[in-house]
Amino acid sequence: MPIARTKHRAGVVILLTVLMSVGRDLAQTGSDPASKLKDPQFISEGARLFAPTCGTGYCHGAGGSGGGAPKLRGRGLEAGFLFKTISNGVTRTPMMPFKSQYTEEQIWKLVAFIMSDPAASISAATPDQPSNPAAPEPPTTGAAVSALLGDPKSGRAIFFDTTVASNCSACHSFNGEGGSIAPDLSKPAELKSPRDMFASIVMPGSPRDSRYRTVVLTLRSGEKISGIVKEEDAESIRVYDTTELPAVLRTVQKQEVSKRETIDESSMPRDYSSRYTLKQLLDLVAFLKLQSQKEPVTLGSIIGKQ
Repeated sequence: MPIARTKHRAGVVILLTVLMSVGRDLAQTGSDPASKLKDPQFISEGARLFAPTCGTGYCHGAGGSGGGAPKLRGRGLEAGFLFKTISNGVTRTPMMPFKSQYTEEQIWKLVAFIMSDPAASISAATPDQPSNPAAPEPPTTGAAVSALLGDPKSGRAIFFDTTVASNCSACHSFNGEGGSIAPDLSKPAELKSPRDMFASIVMPGSPRDSRYRTVVLTLRSGEKISGIVKEEDAESIRVYDTTELPAVLRTVQKQEVSKRETIDESSMPRDYSSRYTLKQLLDLVAFLKLQSQKEPVTLGSIIGKQ
């Protein structure tokens, strides 16, 4: 499901994160999901998952009819292709992998909905018409949710939480504290709007500064090192290996390198939307924007226009 308009990705990510923050409320069936692709209940539950995440105008449109991203339903797409694409995402596009957000059964439910007849009436095609009345309704962007407030103090604790290997300060610094691998987030050039900051945390894109592009070194031994170059000379390269966090600074002799690639994407982990709750993400943004944001950071300020 490639997405065409990258400028709308913030809205997509925010809707996805809201959905994830309320938990998964669909029951397991205990049977082979692929065998239930024509089951009306299975399709309805897939429609309910699709609507607030994929079915927005930013993405594939209401009912998968097309929006900022291509139309999906009624195209004869194969089940295996859909399952793989939803699970793994599409490289170098904002279409992120959903396998860490949904169970395999939930992905099959999405597949079932996409493959269903677009002309059929599906009661769960919108979030306010759930197929299972007993299941809790995921919140939308109503007043209660929009008023969710970020706490800078809690955000600072998350940023500098050294008990977590992938904490922000392992790579980033803020006002002189933290790592030097990635940009100093207290500098004016890095002070994005709250909306952009939120999106860059949960779906990092291309780095603004070419110095922070991901470099992949393939050694003659077959080993691959992926990370950020700190410095190099005629004989060696010193690179922060971000294959696992915390990153390790390694010195590689150039004669050991058989291939070098530069990828225009960040080395930042792409699973913070599942590691942190929606409230924790707002706390992080509130902390990062404390110096420049006069108004409190709320979910409403992120969802609304900049």
